[in-house]
Amino acid sequence: MTNAVIIPFPGRGPADAASERLRTALQNLQGALDEQRQAMQDWRFAMTELGIGVAGLGHSLAVYQDALGSVENKLTGLRGSAAQLEGWADGVLAEREQGQCGNTTSK
Repeated sequence: MTNAVIIPFPGRGPADAASERLRTALQNLQGALDEQRQAMQDWRFAMTELGIGVAGLGHSLAVYQDALGSVENKLTGLRGSAAQLEGWADGVLAEREQGQCGNTTSK
């Protein structure tokens, strides 16, 4: 057996390269997951800020609605007063017209 051919086992080179590629892929995946976690955290913060803004807007609209209700009540009162004043003025004008008509017929 002196003519035997010895076949060497493959070296660690290709296995090391595959292992390095896997390690790099896992690092990239971890980086992407970290970025996604940060994006979700930023999104949650933005949603909280939006909720606060919407709540403030709702409060402002409620105050505005109350103010409009108050204005409506005042206008209703003023309409009543204006109607009374108009009735009084119509009465005074009617009395003057009757008085003038009576004065012109008596002359």
